[in-house]
Amino acid sequence: MFTFDHTTLLFSAVLLAVALLTALCNPFFRRVRISEHRTTTPEADGEDTTERTDEGGKAVGSSAIPMLPAVSIIFTPQDNAEELSKNLPCYLSQHYPADFQVIVVAPQNDHETSDVLKRFAGNSRLYTTFIPDSSRYMSRKKLAVTLGVKAAKYEWVMMADIGCRPQGDDWLRTIAGNCSDGRELVVGYTRYEDETPGYRRFERYYRARYAMREYQHDRAYACPFNALLFRRSIFLHEEGFRGNLKYLRGEFDFMVNKYARAGKLVMENAPEGTLIEETPTEKSWTGSHLFYMENRRHLAHTARHRLLPFLDQAALHGNYLLQSTALIAAMLLGRWTVAAAAGLALILTLVLRLLIGRKALERFDVGIPAWKVLPYEIAIAWHYLGYRIQYRRADKYDFISHKL
Repeated sequence: MFTFDHTTLLFSAVLLAVALLTALCNPFFRRVRISEHRTTTPEADGEDTTERTDEGGKAVGSSAIPMLPAVSIIFTPQDNAEELSKNLPCYLSQHYPADFQVIVVAPQNDHETSDVLKRFAGNSRLYTTFIPDSSRYMSRKKLAVTLGVKAAKYEWVMMADIGCRPQGDDWLRTIAGNCSDGRELVVGYTRYEDETPGYRRFERYYRARYAMREYQHDRAYACPFNALLFRRSIFLHEEGFRGNLKYLRGEFDFMVNKYARAGKLVMENAPEGTLIEETPTEKSWTGSHLFYMENRRHLAHTARHRLLPFLDQAALHGNYLLQSTALIAAMLLGRWTVAAAAGLALILTLVLRLLIGRKALERFDVGIPAWKVLPYEIAIAWHYLGYRIQYRRADKYDFISHKL
C-alpha cells in the first residue's frame, strides 16, 4: 500500500538525498588538472609554453619555461633484459633539443643485461655501470639509483622504470618542460598498456586520481607512477634514501614522501608526457600491493592519505547497503512508497556514478566501458581486503633486505 505520512516521506527523502550525496563522494567527481601543451616554440631556442586546465576545460595557469635543462635518465634493470632490449631505444631516440644521457645501472652478474647493453655501446648518450656483487644489507634497487645519481652529469635526474616505454618521441621534452627554477620534483603520469585486464587499468587510474589531487593541493604523499624528475644536488645533500634503504621496494614512494615540499612538486599528465607500462604478471601485480602495504607503514602522513579513500568507499558501500535493505524490508512489509523511493534512489545512484565515471575515464582516455565503473569501484575494497589478508600472513622479512 502506498502511504504518505510524515515518517514515510521523511525516510524516502533521506534515501534520495543519501543517493545524491554519496554519488559525489567519488574520486572521479573531484577535478584533476590536466597538462595542456598549447604551443611550442622551435627546438632551436628550447622554449616551451605550457597551459594547464582542469577537467572542466578551465585554464588554471600557464608557465613559460625559458630553457629545457640537460637531463640524466636512470634505469636500474634487474632481470629485465627483454624489456631493456625493447624499450631502451625509445629513450635514446627522444627528440630533445638539450643534452641528455641515459644511465643504466645493472647487477654485475646479470649476463643477459650485459649482452643487451653491448649492442648499444656505440651510442654516445648511454653510460653503463654495475652494482658490485658484494653489496649487502640494503635494497639493491635503491643502491642502483644512488649509484646512478652519483654518476649523473646533470642537475636534473630522471628515475624511470625500464618496464615502461614513452608514449611518443616528445616524452622527455614534455616532462622536462616543467623543470623551472622553483621546482624540485616533477612526476610523470604512467598508465598500463591497453592489453592489460580492465580491472587492473581501472584500479591504477582510480588510485592515481587521489595522488594527483594531493599533488595539486600540495599534500604529496607517494608516487604511484614510474617517472620522477628530481634535483641531484638535493638528493645528495639529503643523503638519498637514508632512512629507508633496507626496504626492498618503494623507490618512487619514498622519494616523493621525503622530498616533496609545498609548491615545489608538479605533475605532468598530458598524453605526450605519459609512460606506458607493460601488462603486469600476476606475481608482480600482487607483489606491488603487498610491498605497498609494508612501505606505507614507514611513510609520513599515511593516516591523512588513507582517510579520503576510506570515506569514499564507506559512502559507496553504505549507500548500497541502505538502499538494498530499505527496498527488501519495504517490499516484505508492503510499504510500497518506501520501496519505490529505495528503487528510485538506487537508479539515481547507478546513473550518477556511471555518468561521472564515464566522463573521468574519457578525460584520461582510459579505454574501459563506462558500465564497468559500477562493479569495479565496488571491487576495490574487496580486493584490498584480500591483499590485506595476504599481507598479514606474509613473512615480514620478505620486505626488507636483511634481518635486524
